Amino acid sequence: MSATDTSPVWKRVAWGLALVAVIFVGDRVMAAGLNAAMMGTGNRYAVIYRGEAPGGVLLLGNSRGVNTFHQPTIEEAIDRPVFNASFNGTSTQFAKVILRDYVERNPTPRLVVLEVTGLAAGVNQLQNFFPFGSESARLDAYLNEAVSPTVATARRLFHLYNYNGEMLFRSLAAAGATDQGEINRYTISPGLIASTRRETPEPLRSNPENLAALQEIVAFCEANDIELRLVIGPYLPIYRERIPAYDEWVASVREAAGGMRVWDYSLAIDDETAFADRVHMNYRGARQLTPILVADGLFDLDSAAPADTTLTEPTP
Repeated sequence: MSATDTSPVWKRVAWGLALVAVIFVGDRVMAAGLNAAMMGTGNRYAVIYRGEAPGGVLLLGNSRGVNTFHQPTIEEAIDRPVFNASFNGTSTQFAKVILRDYVERNPTPRLVVLEVTGLAAGVNQLQNFFPFGSESARLDAYLNEAVSPTVATARRLFHLYNYNGEMLFRSLAAAGATDQGEINRYTISPGLIASTRRETPEPLRSNPENLAALQEIVAFCEANDIELRLVIGPYLPIYRERIPAYDEWVASVREAAGGMRVWDYSLAIDDETAFADRVHMNYRGARQLTPILVADGLFDLDSAAPADTTLTEPTP
């Protein structure tokens, strides 16, 4: 076969390789640009991974942590730095990862307050955190272990895949503004209240992996002289009163945490207009709850000595 006969084949191979190279390089370049844009925002995780979060009080949890703890209100009330690292759908396993990354990159908090109902959470919201995997080997490893092998492979091959989620759009939409004041601003509907009166909620559950993560959080805080408080935020009272075996669930959380006190505020707010739905408060509710938390001494540091910035791993 002559060179003339084979040249079209080689041309097609060359063009194919060039196209692959362009796609590969373009994927990396565009992903790097999105990462730079996102890391320059006021997104709470961008702040953590830039190392710009304060010490003071660190709040952890899922969407109930977001809507139980209104950071600006709490910070004003206690006159100390407060940072809320809670986010919708996150689990106690995720809280464990974020706590360690926070301590490595920022001033060590003197107090960690964990809303514990994330013990029931799974991994359905993890795509939101793919963009921050490039900032933390620990977070990246957790994400890849938690998602399916297909998704983990897609993340490695196509970096833009990591930005296919709402976190990017939420961050860029807010630009440089902090998201620490984000909270539900709407009020539960009369129809939802009426249906809640007729229904029996599912029991609260704790995934074994999350219980193990809770134990690791307890050990990590002890090893680093960080005061830890476990909290259950308010529920709509007519919903909370119907949760089966609620006291048994709280006892199981306390046992997993080595007998640590669980600060139970599940029935602390009886104003229905203070709720956005059955399980989340709104701004009005958080404003009502904060003085109760302060009066109870939740944010007091009676036994917390000033922590240094050296990360200490608990003894196995």
